[in-house]
Amino acid sequence: MECLRYKSPLVADDVRLICSENGLEIPDFQWHILTKWADLLIEINQKVNLISRKETDYLWEKQILSCLSLLIFRRFSEASEICDFGTGGGLPGMLIAIVRPDLFLTLLDSRQNKVKVVRQMIETLKIKNAQIVCGRGEELGKDSKWFQRFPFVTSRAVAPIKDIVRWTSDLRNPESEIHLFKGGEIINEEFALSKEFSGYRIKKSLINLKGFSKFAQNQKYLVSIKFNSD
Repeated sequence: MECLRYKSPLVADDVRLICSENGLEIPDFQWHILTKWADLLIEINQKVNLISRKETDYLWEKQILSCLSLLIFRRFSEASEICDFGTGGGLPGMLIAIVRPDLFLTLLDSRQNKVKVVRQMIETLKIKNAQIVCGRGEELGKDSKWFQRFPFVTSRAVAPIKDIVRWTSDLRNPESEIHLFKGGEIINEEFALSKEFSGYRIKKSLINLKGFSKFAQNQKYLVSIKFNSD
C-alpha cells in the first residue's frame, strides 16, 4: 500500500489536488461553489446536526473526498437523472450536483428538518440542477411522477443493501444502477440480497486513491448494483 502524500485531516486544496491526480478535474467556478457549500454546511451544522460535530475538522476528507470518489470510480453520461436516497445533509447528492452541473439530482429524505436546511443550501448557492423532496422512497415510487424515473441511485448506505434495493425498487428504471458507500466486508449483505432479488450484478471497488490511501487502508468500498430488465 502506497504511503500517504497528504497528511490527515485533509484541507480543501489537498482534496482538489487528489481529485486532479485521480482524473477528476474540478473547474474554478464549481470549486468556488463547493467551498461555499462546505462553509455553509459547517455553519448550519451548529444548529442542525447534518454531520457529527466531532468530525467537522475532517469534513474535506471523510465527507467531501469520499463522496467525490464516486465521480472518480464510476461514470455518468451527460443529462442523467440521479436520485440521492436518504441524502441527509446532502451527501453525496449536493457534491455531485455542484461538480457535475450537466447531471440532474433529486435529493430524497424523509426528515423534514434536514430537507428544510438542504433546500436552503440549494437556494443560497443557486444550484439549478438539484432539488430536494421530502418523502419515503417506497411511497414516492407509487406516484406516476416518480415511478421508474431514475437510471441511477446513490446512497451512503444508511441501511443494508437489500433494504435500499427494496425501498428504491419503484423509483428505479428496470436497467438502473445503485451506487453505495460501504465499509468492511459485505458477504452477508450480498447473501441476503441474493435471497430476495435476482437479475443484477455487483461491482465492489476499493476506494484506493493516488496520493491518499487511507480509505483503502480502512477498507472503504464503493459498491454498485447493476440491474437488467430480463
